[in-house]
Amino acid sequence: MQKSRLNELFRAYARDHLSPTPGERDFVSDVYASVQNVVGAANSLQIGSYPRYTAITPLHDLDVLYILGHWDPVSHDPAQALAVLKARLDAQYVNPTQYRVEISPQTHSVTIRFLEDDKQVFGVDIVPAYRHGINDRGQDIYVVPEIVTRAHRERAQFREAVASGARQMTWIASDPRGYIAVAGELNQVNDDFRKAVKFAKGWRASCKAADDSFPLKSFHLEQAITRWVAANPRGEIFDIVFAFFCALPDFIRYPQIPDRANPRRNIDEYVAGLNETDRRKVIEARDGFLIKLENFEDGQDVGELLAVSRRKRRSVTEAYLFDQRIPMLTERNFDIIGEVQPRDGGFRAFILDKLGIIQVDRAIKFRLGGDAPPADHFKWKVKNDDSTPQPRGEITDHRTMQDPEHTKYDGEHFVECFAIRENTCIARSRQNVVLKSFWK
Repeated sequence: MQKSRLNELFRAYARDHLSPTPGERDFVSDVYASVQNVVGAANSLQIGSYPRYTAITPLHDLDVLYILGHWDPVSHDPAQALAVLKARLDAQYVNPTQYRVEISPQTHSVTIRFLEDDKQVFGVDIVPAYRHGINDRGQDIYVVPEIVTRAHRERAQFREAVASGARQMTWIASDPRGYIAVAGELNQVNDDFRKAVKFAKGWRASCKAADDSFPLKSFHLEQAITRWVAANPRGEIFDIVFAFFCALPDFIRYPQIPDRANPRRNIDEYVAGLNETDRRKVIEARDGFLIKLENFEDGQDVGELLAVSRRKRRSVTEAYLFDQRIPMLTERNFDIIGEVQPRDGGFRAFILDKLGIIQVDRAIKFRLGGDAPPADHFKWKVKNDDSTPQPRGEITDHRTMQDPEHTKYDGEHFVECFAIRENTCIARSRQNVVLKSFWK
């Protein structure tokens, strides 16, 4: 499919299926205003993906900094201030929603839970913060409890560990205003930035829903895309999404994105703790996405791309064009010819038909058909059935790896040819090669 069409589809999907709805935005605005009415607008700051406009639907939670003054490294226990805040919320908070509200103190925060039949539908964490310096835009930097870096679903366990004395709550520097400013500036330059982030977050959410241990963090994903768009401000949504997924294995090799508030710390430090199983989960899910993208056709639901699909490569030779960062942006298909060679015993030469059914122990030369388009060069892929002892799947230039290829294993195999122009696949062709045991 051509890139212009993919851009159109991706933008529409991000707008219509991933962005928070008007009702959700109104809900968050009302809830945030209700909190500010108690703590004061000057003492509060909304943080996280929502004020960066990179949040995806459905919205479940909101983080608000409760600014207590300037940081004092000797005396920074906010317990009394949070106790006073809890009492003020109990006495003054006006619930702007139809849900029942429950206000409770937590380790280093106060939580407002919005409940329907005792099930939480939304939550607000009000977290203490102290001013501690100025960022490169002249805005306040804060010191906050480490818990704000944790996903909401991880916080209960983290709080229990702190309450039991199993670990201490670390205070860290944070620059939420800087991240909000950067996201806004990038979107002024390229309004595909936020759409691409939402697109990738939609895929991550699908992976997380299928496997809660899926390790890729949302903020890490967003900042990886932020860096790419900052370096490539003219990239369109397809370019951004394709580049992100191609580079994803590199992003989880080691921590590499410095924190704005403390360059000695990386926002992706968690990557250092990933094991091989964790990394395989991300890479296999990423391969599943990119394989579907290579085969995506007009008329398919874009949501199918984001649905989790893991591909475990069956051999070390199995390869895809995206491994070489070549996008599949086909303008047309063309033919390849499978020339079955003669063989002793009266086996005559013939041309494979589309079904490609053939006997074992035959040689086939694969050549371009007469309708092959002008291209810089052609790449060939031979993929054996996954169930065979030799699954293969390598990609080679100009010819298949073996010329001619020899039929050996039962199964449904295929050969593909890709026409490459300016590092883009502009046309492709596929020939089935089907071996059945009854031919033996």
